[in-house]
Amino acid sequence: MDLQSLVAAHMPNRRRPSQMSAAAEDRYYRNQITLPRLRLRLLGLTAATAGMTLLLAGVINT
Repeated sequence: MDLQSLVAAHMPNRRRPSQMSAAAEDRYYRNQITLPRLRLRLLGLTAATAGMTLLLAGVINT
């Protein structure tokens, strides 16, 4: 869970959430999936790791 979701989950909500049917609730949570952001984060981490590996390999080699 990221920091923004953690803060949002613990903020007081002034109004009561409306009642949803099971199908509406399924659609709501299906739309909240954060897989693209996770994929982007994984790509960034992989690129940073590859960059550091190449940098260290260059420093050790010279």
